Amino acid sequence: MRKPRDYKSEYADKLIAWFRDAPLYAEESREIYNKKNDRCETVVDKIAAPCPSVVRFTDTLGIGVERIDVWRNAVSEFNTAFEKAMRFQEEWLMNAAGLGFYNSSMSIMALKANHGWAEKNDKPQLTEELKQVLVQFVKNKGEEVEKSNGTNSGDIRAVNDAKIPD
Repeated sequence: MRKPRDYKSEYADKLIAWFRDAPLYAEESREIYNKKNDRCETVVDKIAAPCPSVVRFTDTLGIGVERIDVWRNAVSEFNTAFEKAMRFQEEWLMNAAGLGFYNSSMSIMALKANHGWAEKNDKPQLTEELKQVLVQFVKNKGEEVEKSNGTNSGDIRAVNDAKIPD
């Protein structure tokens, strides 16, 4: 597939930079009055910066979000850049939450939804191979199982009937 006409080579680098260089916070200055020394002082607060996102990136280019998928499918260098950018976004979310700029629950949800995170107690999705093995072991449930010192013994076979090694 050839490159779309609206794609420019610099977009891959711009995408990576957008996520890599995104600030965690912005500084906001304000004046407060100090009664002790009867003077106004400048206080600088750190406030959460917006999370770097594909939506914000496409807005800077003046394109729709759907163009990202078109470019990813047509241009391998852009797809590679997108994957790298998502790793920078993942790191950004961890850092922003860890430093207290973002709610940790919301950050965890974003990491689970967008970056494949799961908690240890989250049930993993069963693969087709594992489902087949489980079915095979349960299939002979009615048969009496030989016991030795409280553990099952005998000839356990996998789905393809090959003996499972000890």
